[in-house]
Amino acid sequence: MSDVVNLLEKRRKVELLKQRKKLVRENGLAFFRPHAKQEQFFTAGAYKRRYARTGNRFGKSEMGAAEDCAWAIGERTFFPVGHPLRTLGLPKHSTKGCIVVQDWDKANEIFTSYVEEGGAAQGKLFRFLPKDRIIAAKKGRSGAGIAEIHIKSIHGGTSVISIETVRSFVQNPMGCESSSWDWIHVDEPCPYDMWVALSRGLVDRGGSAWFTCTPLIEPWINDYFIPRHLTRARIDQPLANDETSKWVMTGSMHDNPYNSKEAIKAYEGDLNEDERACRIAGIPLALSGLVYKNFSRDHHIYTETPKGWRDATTPPPSYTIRVLIDPHPKIPHAVMFFATAPTGQTYVYRELFRQGLISDLVSTIVHVVGTYHVEDYLIDPIAFIENPITGTCMADEFYAAGLPVVPAIKDLTYGILKTNDRFNEREDGHATIFFHDSLDTFLFEIDRYVWDLKKERPVDRDDHMMECLYRAVLTGLTYVKETSHAVHYSPPNVTSQAWNGPRLRELTAFTKKEVKRHNFSQRCPN
Repeated sequence: MSDVVNLLEKRRKVELLKQRKKLVRENGLAFFRPHAKQEQFFTAGAYKRRYARTGNRFGKSEMGAAEDCAWAIGERTFFPVGHPLRTLGLPKHSTKGCIVVQDWDKANEIFTSYVEEGGAAQGKLFRFLPKDRIIAAKKGRSGAGIAEIHIKSIHGGTSVISIETVRSFVQNPMGCESSSWDWIHVDEPCPYDMWVALSRGLVDRGGSAWFTCTPLIEPWINDYFIPRHLTRARIDQPLANDETSKWVMTGSMHDNPYNSKEAIKAYEGDLNEDERACRIAGIPLALSGLVYKNFSRDHHIYTETPKGWRDATTPPPSYTIRVLIDPHPKIPHAVMFFATAPTGQTYVYRELFRQGLISDLVSTIVHVVGTYHVEDYLIDPIAFIENPITGTCMADEFYAAGLPVVPAIKDLTYGILKTNDRFNEREDGHATIFFHDSLDTFLFEIDRYVWDLKKERPVDRDDHMMECLYRAVLTGLTYVKETSHAVHYSPPNVTSQAWNGPRLRELTAFTKKEVKRHNFSQRCPN
């Protein structure tokens, strides 16, 4: 008798299992169970912009697709009826949404692959969407894959989920300009221009957007969500800004309880340090590949007025002042002002970053310097390239204004090593170089100054203050009590023929070759 009972019980369980599988096939969204870190994403459903920057295999696409389907249907059916997260942030009408993926192959693989009746759908949208709510699935004009799915909303009407690819945008940037959206899901990092083109479509409908990305590329996304002073932060806890309605979290591969520790450990062994931080822990690769990792906002930024200063950007006259200049013909000129105390600490207290004529740049520097004695005016060697016809050069305009510029040392590799050493340097537990928090261009650049892994050098973009910085460090940034070689000219009539640029260069303490030799042999630290 017991054998018969056991057999019947097994048959009943098998039948229940079949029924459950059928229900999952027909309404997978109701059976989605977010893990603890994924649930944080849904608790932020009221924010207009959400960013889940995560490692691989966190379940970011699964989480994002569940949200896509919830917005299309009108409720998050994976939360019980009456649960506050079931409808948090969802509009009470049918919606039109867009998912951004890399290309049509990825769109099909992750979201839209479909198996006919009797099989299990592989694409997340068809796996989640209730079968009785799918009205139609339409291919794009290219026929490459499903570009639209139409769904019956619980609020009446038809919701639409559209697919847009980064590759299509690159080929036709105007293709993203015309639509309006209730929501946008960026599943893989997209170019900033693509986001701008798509997000304008959120304006009319007061729409929302969520980014679920492993931040391997497109560092602008990090800048978009995270305040400047937290750019380098790991964001271990969700960060919310109610004023901008932005919310960001960092998710690790370890947060997904369905990943085995053994598999993660094996995968980690295949990655270098920077890739591990991004692909495992969700830290943007741009931050992992920073050139100046030893720079710290906690240790190298000053906001209060140092002792003996008139204010935070006006050092005492006794300090050794140096001016580093990186001029450009088309893009903004970059200038940094350094002040070294008798105790050896160096403060970068001002910066200039503006386009204009060299004469305007010179006038501005003269105004900022005022009555200070400047130990060194160091400028990019490009300033000494002579015009083959007139024999004059850019440096002549500086000499004519009384600024005896000399060529700055140009040695990027050594400069990076010495600058990282300087950031790491401590005296009595304190850093020896500080930057005022008003140096917007410097702070922007240093948080984005990253290695080009292919060229084995920093990416040649947004690096003008970085050029000034390493050249200043190579100069020494030492305190000089009495100067013997720096001369500040104040010619009586800089417009007269006797005081033209070439004549001023002739009257300086060194010829150009001697200046360069003096730079390296006397003032470059060992």
